[in-house]
Amino acid sequence: MRIIIFFSLILYVSVSFGQFNQLFNKQEALDLVAICNYWVNGKIDGVDSTYIDTSEYKLLYESKPTKMDNIWQLWQKENDAVVINLRGTTSKSISWFENFYAAMIPAEGEMLLPDSQEVKYKFAENPNATIHTGWAIGVETMLPDILKHIKEVNKKGIYNVYITGFSQGGALVHLLRAALEYIPEEQLSSKNKFKVYSFAGPKPGNRFFAYDYASYTSIKNPSYSIINAEDWVPQVPFTIQSPDNMSEANPFIALENNDYKMSLFKRIFIKRIYYSMKKPVKKSQKRFKKVLGSDIEKKIKNTIGNFETPNNTDDFSYSPVGIQVILHPWKAKTNDKMLSIFWQHLPAHYYYLIKDQL
Repeated sequence: MRIIIFFSLILYVSVSFGQFNQLFNKQEALDLVAICNYWVNGKIDGVDSTYIDTSEYKLLYESKPTKMDNIWQLWQKENDAVVINLRGTTSKSISWFENFYAAMIPAEGEMLLPDSQEVKYKFAENPNATIHTGWAIGVETMLPDILKHIKEVNKKGIYNVYITGFSQGGALVHLLRAALEYIPEEQLSSKNKFKVYSFAGPKPGNRFFAYDYASYTSIKNPSYSIINAEDWVPQVPFTIQSPDNMSEANPFIALENNDYKMSLFKRIFIKRIYYSMKKPVKKSQKRFKKVLGSDIEKKIKNTIGNFETPNNTDDFSYSPVGIQVILHPWKAKTNDKMLSIFWQHLPAHYYYLIKDQL
């Protein structure tokens, strides 16, 4: 009898601790995309959104909107974990300005937030890492409140934290996870374990940010990006890469510096080809920097007031982040021309694609 009780106890402990593991979990993905659908459930005509069932989860807290119209929620999953849910784009213009503010800034630096709070931010260790300006501001405005509530659940003995979001929220969750990685121990307990499920998220930074992010989310405390292959949102922002956006030791820079031994004729011929490709790219980067940087910045400041960020870089080499989980497209069609633009992007469709394909 004692042996049976002993092995039953071992089984109970292993199952209990196995609930928050490193592997992709279909039920977790279904639960979390359902929670993400909280923001739009029942609001889109002709789309079945009745599936959402959060009976295993309890909504503990919903933040007030920030000046960029970002909101986050805290849900409790039974007694051993909580969920941080970041809202996606809303119908307000400032929310779309946040998306279009896609000029990139260094992943570490200082900024003055729209609420006049000066902050030192860090999203990556790699000095070449750059990130989306608008979403960086969005995360930093929510971060103090998020840290406060993580500490509160830590006091209850809860250290398992899911982070999830859909669309714009799917990009924000990666940046939030990155920011949490570099919070000092005295501000955030190292006992916390984070697991990310990003749904339909755009690209939040360049490949050096993606490399840095993967260094702590690919094996332990994984970060998943669930993407419908026909959804256009995860394909943005546009990516423009020049040799200046690559590692410093590359053959193109060596060519510019005349490091290769070759005849004058060959050097002139090869450089002519090389610059005929590089110059249009650099011109496009300069144009993007103006339109998606200074021009959008003016519109945001006219809407919510002053703020300051580091100077935008010339980098637009956006890269996907996280462990990608790819879904086949939603087969049904719609005759609604406006809805068709987002037809492959709906949370309800992501739910059923996950349910049927994974």
